[in-house]
Amino acid sequence: MIKLDITPYTLEDNEAALFLEEQCVQGKSLALKYRRPTFHARSEVYEKYRIICAKHDGKLVGISAWSEKNVTIHENPVRAAYAYDLRVLPAYRARGVALKIMKATLDDILMQTDFIYTLIAGQNQVAFKLVRHMFGMKTVIPLTYIIIPVFKRLKSGKEYCPADAHEIHEKFLSGKSGWEMVPGFDVRRLKGYVMSFVEKQQGQAGCSLWTNENILAEQVVAVPKNLQVLRIAYAPLRLFMPLPAIPKRGDILKSWFLFDLYAASKEYLYELLATVNNNALDNHVQYLYILLQNSDRLLDLISELGMRTFTLPYTFLCRPSGVLNESDNIYIDVRDI
Repeated sequence: MIKLDITPYTLEDNEAALFLEEQCVQGKSLALKYRRPTFHARSEVYEKYRIICAKHDGKLVGISAWSEKNVTIHENPVRAAYAYDLRVLPAYRARGVALKIMKATLDDILMQTDFIYTLIAGQNQVAFKLVRHMFGMKTVIPLTYIIIPVFKRLKSGKEYCPADAHEIHEKFLSGKSGWEMVPGFDVRRLKGYVMSFVEKQQGQAGCSLWTNENILAEQVVAVPKNLQVLRIAYAPLRLFMPLPAIPKRGDILKSWFLFDLYAASKEYLYELLATVNNNALDNHVQYLYILLQNSDRLLDLISELGMRTFTLPYTFLCRPSGVLNESDNIYIDVRDI
């Protein structure tokens, strides 16, 4: 294990942190890296956050962050911490950097909060095992990350209109009694907020939209061969029919996240998704993302709609045990994705 200095992040660390981010490719088949205006831009979506650096002989080799939130879970006030942005330079992996910076992060968190949670992409088994071991996160809740390609206009019969994000948030939370993971919900502080929609007549469905385009944009690093072949095969067909975009190396993915999504029925859900799809098409957005708990009935409804979708496994982990149960209907803060 090499000698490391653990220090708070400062603006002087930004350039080195962005270089570190550049080296940390995410995913295996479709490989992505994140583009940020500054490294701390992602953290600035939160009211309170800390970023911790690991340095070897003055060189930044690892970094980690966490945000502090005063939330409500099961009607109980909880001081929560969301841990994210763990990065280690590839040349320094398997040398104890991740363990030391995670221990420093955990010590920092435990001095100020009662509850810790994180999100792990299903393909990142190394991170999953490391987080469970180091953070002692025993409560595991499976999620599904849904990707809906935007490539053609969909028919929409019911009328949906722009809505107030706070009203959508309150309506959504009415189905999750005793929860509030976005304290003092204020759309003016949601840096990635785009717009909200609601069913015009009776409010039977609604959602809000978020983009990471200017916060944590996704850039394609590598594309699997099957998608490369598909992109070539699609090229002549695009002259005759609309087809989903197949990304190529270097592309920045334009996407919207749907959050605070609710719908009274499959029909209302389809009409809402059609409205969002058509607005995305008008704004040159290529993909819609939705993150749902595996037990969420909307997951089955989306599957029944017959829309073209792709899914990835995700996991919500937390500690200590007892604050949340694996059977709980949790709330996912869009800022965390």
